[in-house]
Amino acid sequence: MKPKFSRIFASMLMFTLMIGIVPSVTFAQSYVTSSPSLCEYALAEGQTPSYSYEFLGSKKKMSLKAGELAQVTIYIKNTGTIPMYSQDSGCMFRAITSLGTTRSTDRDSVLYTELYGEDSRWKAPNRIKLDQKRINPGEQGSFTFWVKAPHEEGIYREYFGIVIEGKQWLPGDFVVNFDVGKYLSENRENLEYIKESKLVTQDNLNNGKMIEVDISQQKMYLKIGDTIVKTFPVSSGTYRTPTPYGLTSVLFKQEVRVSGGWPHYIMPKWMAFRWNGYGIHALPSISYDNGYYWREALSHIGTRRSHGCIRLLPDDATYAYNFAAVGTPVWVHE
Repeated sequence: MKPKFSRIFASMLMFTLMIGIVPSVTFAQSYVTSSPSLCEYALAEGQTPSYSYEFLGSKKKMSLKAGELAQVTIYIKNTGTIPMYSQDSGCMFRAITSLGTTRSTDRDSVLYTELYGEDSRWKAPNRIKLDQKRINPGEQGSFTFWVKAPHEEGIYREYFGIVIEGKQWLPGDFVVNFDVGKYLSENRENLEYIKESKLVTQDNLNNGKMIEVDISQQKMYLKIGDTIVKTFPVSSGTYRTPTPYGLTSVLFKQEVRVSGGWPHYIMPKWMAFRWNGYGIHALPSISYDNGYYWREALSHIGTRRSHGCIRLLPDDATYAYNFAAVGTPVWVHE
C-alpha cells in the first residue's frame, strides 16, 4: 500500500510543478519568487543605462580593542540611472551590487570575520552585501557589516569600492580608517597621502615626510616614514652639471622662480634644496618665447638634462609642492 501511495503523491507533485501552482514553496530566492515590481524597472524617456554612486560616509566606533567585534555601516547614494540590487533581492536576472575591497582590488580584508549564528554580511573576505534589496536612482543605501579588529595596534586604512558583479567596478573608491588600540591623533594629517590599504602605526606618522631622489633611476619618491606614497620620473643634472648628492631639506618655496641668466627659465613650483641655486621644480618655460611651455623638455623626463636642478612633470611638481613643507628632508643619492 505504501509504494502505491508514494507513486500517487509523486505524480501529484510533478503535476503541480509542471503547471506552476506552488506560490508558497520557495526553495531559493529567485526572480520567480520575488515581487515583479521589485525586479522590474523602466528607464525614463531619453535616458541611457548607467551605473554610478556617491560615497556619503560611514558610521563606526572611533577606536577598537584588539580582537574586538564591531558593526560598521557605509552609506552611498545611487547616482546612476539603473537600480542597484542586493544578493538578497531574489532578482536572479539583475546584476548584483556589492561592496568590494580595493587597493589592491579584490584583496582579502584583514577585518573580515564570520559570526556564529548570525550573518556578518560578508559574502567573502573581499565582498560585502547591500542592506536594501533595491536602491533606485537618486536613493540612498547602505552596507552594514561586522569586523574583527586585528591584534596589532595602529590605523588600518581600508579602501572600498562598489562592484556590479559580472559587469564592472564603478569609478571612485574611498577609504575608511579603523583605529585599533589607542586613537592616534598626532600627525594624523599624513594619512591622506597613504593611498593604499595597509596598517599605519604611530611610528609611521611620526617619521614624517621625506623627498628621496634616486639619480641612477631618475625617480623621485615622496615618503611618509618608510611608506612610498608617490613615485615620479625626474630629469636631473647632466654628468657635466650634476645634481649634488646628500641629505638636505626644503629651504624655501616659490610658486614661480625665474633664473637670472639667459635664457631666463621660468620654473613653476620651485623648492630650493641647496642655497647655491639648486631646486626642485616643474618643467620650465622660456621668457623670450612669451613664457610658453618648453615642449622639448617633456622628452627629457627620465634622463640627465638639467643644469643641476630636479625637474618634474607639471602635475607631479604641483603634488610634490603641496606635499612638502619648508624643512622637509630631501635625500639625493645614486
